[in-house]
Amino acid sequence: MKTIELLLLLTAAGVSVQTASAKGKKDTSVSGTYGCAKFDVNVNGVLDPDEVAALRKAFAEGDAALKPLDLNNDGKLDDAEIALIKLPKANKEKKKKKDA
Repeated sequence: MKTIELLLLLTAAGVSVQTASAKGKKDTSVSGTYGCAKFDVNVNGVLDPDEVAALRKAFAEGDAALKPLDLNNDGKLDDAEIALIKLPKANKEKKKKKDA
């Protein structure tokens, strides 16, 4: 009986330590699009070079919604930061209906 209690106690302690250590870590992923979907003009789910240029221009002009994308806080969006942006997937069904 004491063995089961000890195992339960150790399991609970492990979960508590794991949760506490996860809270202290800085999240470097970019969750959400921060309005970046509007830059995907051709709605293909990927930022093409001209769309990236428009995104960088809007960021440089002070678009506050884009500020969280600057993960290293250097005042500009580099290629690595832009690569982390997750856009909504292109909806092929919707595109086919528009073409028809």
